[in-house]
Amino acid sequence: MKIVKFDGQNFQVEDPKNIVFETTFDEKLFSFIYNRINNGQIYAPIIDSDNFFNKTYPIDILKLFAASGLALPNEPSSKATNRSRLELQFIVRDFLSRYPILMGLVQNNVTLAGVAIKNAEILCQQNVDGTNFIRIKSIIDKLNRTAWSRSRDVSEKQSGVSTLGTISETLLKITFQNLVDDKIFFQVSQSEVQSYGDFVLMCLPNNLWLSVKSNFARERLLASGYSNDILGVGFFQDSGEFTSLVRIRNFQRAGFLAMYCPDVAVSESQLKNNSNTYDEVINHYNNAKITLPTNINGKPFIRRLSDLVSDLTPLINESNVKKRMCVRF
Repeated sequence: MKIVKFDGQNFQVEDPKNIVFETTFDEKLFSFIYNRINNGQIYAPIIDSDNFFNKTYPIDILKLFAASGLALPNEPSSKATNRSRLELQFIVRDFLSRYPILMGLVQNNVTLAGVAIKNAEILCQQNVDGTNFIRIKSIIDKLNRTAWSRSRDVSEKQSGVSTLGTISETLLKITFQNLVDDKIFFQVSQSEVQSYGDFVLMCLPNNLWLSVKSNFARERLLASGYSNDILGVGFFQDSGEFTSLVRIRNFQRAGFLAMYCPDVAVSESQLKNNSNTYDEVINHYNNAKITLPTNINGKPFIRRLSDLVSDLTPLINESNVKKRMCVRF
């Protein structure tokens, strides 16, 4: 067993001698990575996937993979840039799906959203829920900063953008799954009312709807509003969608009480600039000396996504529907 350190915490990487592997490929590649770990080192890349392609490493993962009778769930597109190199990355990615603790030790390799989330759960020492999904996202972002030591080609960039979006969507989905009780708070599945929102919390004087989007608001959020009480929720990437007072007024006229913007990086540019949508929106209003917008109840209209669960919890915990009111939300 060896120890790696992340954010002041020690994490164990099991000795391959103590692991029962299903294939020779898994055993060889795990052992190869394990032998390069310096016990007690910082959790950071020690394996460069490019070296599998350049044949710098004394291990042929393509032959090993085939000899072990393994097959990729998805092959790189025939039009992919540097397809042969990407195929090796897909093989490494498939391996990491079985051993996510090793993900942060490998760089210059595309990844899957599920693997990134599982890896972050290991490092967070918690499964994703409504209290830690922002923390999980910040761990993923921190690892992304050292995931590449070179400029990515077109296919690698496209994969990265897709993975970022899937991570955001998955985290929100898990967060809401942990909140719903299918009694007072539930996901809307009836086609007749799905246009109102994605989730609804039974409240007075109106039910509180939640419209959940992944990366961009644009007009899709406005399409959810029917003069109900509604919340906009998402890992929105473009702060400009919330800095126009005309757009804010349109949101409010549609019934929106708040927009929950991510207070963690959700785009490539934000990762590079160490920024986030919430701070960008707030800084815009402050720099322009414009009063921050409030809702019909006089409460902040622009809110941190990390505050969503704590804002909803008092309403969800109120068992008496007569007292479960959103007039002070």
